[in-house]
Amino acid sequence: MIASPIDPAESQREPALQLIAGYEFRPLDKLQLTRERVRKACQRFDLLGTVLLAPEGINFSLSGSPAALDRWLGWLAGRLGVDAPLVNRQAVDARPFRRLKVRVKPEIVTFDPATRPTLEARGRALDPLAFNELLARDDVQLVDTRNHYEYAIGSFDGAIDPGTASFTEFKDWAREHLDRARPVAMFCTGGIRCEKASLWMAREGFDQVFQLHGGILGYLAKVPADQSRWRGECFVFDDRVSVDAEMKPTGRIVCIGCRRPAEGLDPVGLPPIENGRCAACGDGFDAARLASLRERARQVALAAERGASHLGPDAQP
Repeated sequence: MIASPIDPAESQREPALQLIAGYEFRPLDKLQLTRERVRKACQRFDLLGTVLLAPEGINFSLSGSPAALDRWLGWLAGRLGVDAPLVNRQAVDARPFRRLKVRVKPEIVTFDPATRPTLEARGRALDPLAFNELLARDDVQLVDTRNHYEYAIGSFDGAIDPGTASFTEFKDWAREHLDRARPVAMFCTGGIRCEKASLWMAREGFDQVFQLHGGILGYLAKVPADQSRWRGECFVFDDRVSVDAEMKPTGRIVCIGCRRPAEGLDPVGLPPIENGRCAACGDGFDAARLASLRERARQVALAAERGASHLGPDAQP
């Protein structure tokens, strides 16, 4: 049975395209063979997007027709035994991916290979409405487990920004800054980071750890606007870049170099370079790399003039 924090939007006419993002922690083996099987299944169902496979499970974000996505979920259950993924599903006006990528990695979310969620003790998962009630408490430490550039464009009222550049930095930050005796409420985009972080925190001796079931995307889909504690945009890892509180693309531009939102970008995402460094993210650019980025920016601009699409964020390694 598939657990989904988001019910498909009620409509008299089924949307032509949907995006489905989900994950399940379930031991997988023969990963290279599984990769080929997954790739062929996605091609057969005409799905575009990204699938990550690891010994600990699967993480996917795919777009296609609703019927094709239903067949995909059925295939996962029947062929891989992935029969209870946590799924976010929504209608989209256009495909937010332009290619299919199926990759094998050590972890489906990079954090700590020894922290592998199963049915062990972990944080308590709360649905969006219960999570909303928890946030009204004064004693709760509300933590955004995402990276700083994601936090910078939107988060929950009163959320703590760990200021991390990668999720692997979260452990050291939590040890130094969080009170183990006080409740911790955490959240991320779709819920997967919190699965690992909450299990790790339980092992570290944090007394009360709560996580937002279905993540921010589940929250935005379920909580009425007049009750929402969310402010700003939610960064998503596809061509939409970010969505607003109504799950609509915001049109935000990302840097062609680092693929992150930043201020001072030109209309095609060329970073502001000062003395060979990006003024937005601090990355250094040698002459060859800068020339490559400028050429890419030129190609994006030409594609826009033709009314065509150039490769977007999902095309990056």
